[in-house]
Amino acid sequence: MNEVTKIHLGRQAFTISIDAYHELKSYLEAIKKQVDEDEQDVVDEIELRMAELLTERGIHANKVILPGDVDFLKAQLGNPKDFKEDGDETPPTASQQSSSKRLFRNTNNAMIAGVASGLAEYFGIDVLFIRILFVIGVLITFGWGILLYIVLWLLVPEAKTSSDRLQMAGKPVNVDSLKEIAERADVKGAAHRAHTTLSGPINNLFRFILKLIGLFFVLSGLSILFGLITTVTYILVNHATWQQDNIFPIGLREHLLLYIAMIVAGLIALLIILIGIAIFRRKWPIRTWVTGTLVGVVFIGLAVGGALTGDVYPNIRDRYNANVHTSFRQLRPFSALNVDGPEQNINFQTSNTYSVSLNYYGHPDLGTVKTTVQNETLTVDSTQFDWHRNCQTICIPSTYNLMITIYAPNAEQLANELDSAPVMPAMPPVPVYKP
Repeated sequence: MNEVTKIHLGRQAFTISIDAYHELKSYLEAIKKQVDEDEQDVVDEIELRMAELLTERGIHANKVILPGDVDFLKAQLGNPKDFKEDGDETPPTASQQSSSKRLFRNTNNAMIAGVASGLAEYFGIDVLFIRILFVIGVLITFGWGILLYIVLWLLVPEAKTSSDRLQMAGKPVNVDSLKEIAERADVKGAAHRAHTTLSGPINNLFRFILKLIGLFFVLSGLSILFGLITTVTYILVNHATWQQDNIFPIGLREHLLLYIAMIVAGLIALLIILIGIAIFRRKWPIRTWVTGTLVGVVFIGLAVGGALTGDVYPNIRDRYNANVHTSFRQLRPFSALNVDGPEQNINFQTSNTYSVSLNYYGHPDLGTVKTTVQNETLTVDSTQFDWHRNCQTICIPSTYNLMITIYAPNAEQLANELDSAPVMPAMPPVPVYKP
């Protein structure tokens, strides 16, 4: 039976056997002899790294540190005698060298979250190139670069400790490297002050622009939410009913599709607001698992909504086609054209007969559309026609979609005179019906 005791390494509590305790204490005292008395930061960094290594080894508060675990720490951090001040130091062993780099977010040189700075450190290139690539990615991918940045922000951990920063640079995490990073603390502070003096105004400008972008995202998300709340309130007040002759059919699947679309749009608006807050504060405002849940619900909603859309679309198409009508008017021969009304709603088609067809949706008053021939001139007058439908609720579509087609042997000549309407290919004579 071994006796145990409690110790603290890097502000973490561990249980250690008495034999391992004496061995670890001797190891730390040997390290302290290699550094000056005013270099306590080196010892603190070493103890912090020891706590990380023990945690990675699976030793937590309910497990006991044994002498074998102390030997493991020595193998990872190295022998203190190898790092004397007189310069007679031996090269680090293979176990002391970092086998590979690790990707971290470098918040010490961050504009937003340190993603670009961490990537630059990992690949060994200037951070400016990474930031330019992100900007280009946002422009050429219509905003998908922002989504990629946010994903990396959520997935890549932040380099919080000295050992994290050493692994980010691909350096061995041992006594020598930890001592070096502690000794460079003042140099780092001086470099930071110089950086602030030289590029402070430029960075402040970029931060101001980022705050404006974040504010734009927040306002956009709030606008979407306000529109959704207004729509939902309207539907609830009208008992979720639609105008009888609207193309949107009424049924369980259609209502389910409508509600899913509103929920997904609301969640997307919420994510847009969170992105804006994160850009504005340079810190993600909610926990990662909550963000993952929101994104997962959005993708599930999009999948279910897509399946329902494929099922509902044929009903919408058939209902729309059932409300589209065509009326033909036989006319006397004409060689000229006079149009009173919107010219963009007139087409031409070559035919052996002289006639006009009115293609429309719903049940408009066609008597207000005048088509008369006098002195071989056709006059199409739609100035009295009410293009917009009158609905007690929402109209889908909002107009009658009236399209006037003129049939004549000289249709191409008439179209050139009008200069705005397309000419359809020649076709056999069409049946003519009286209005």
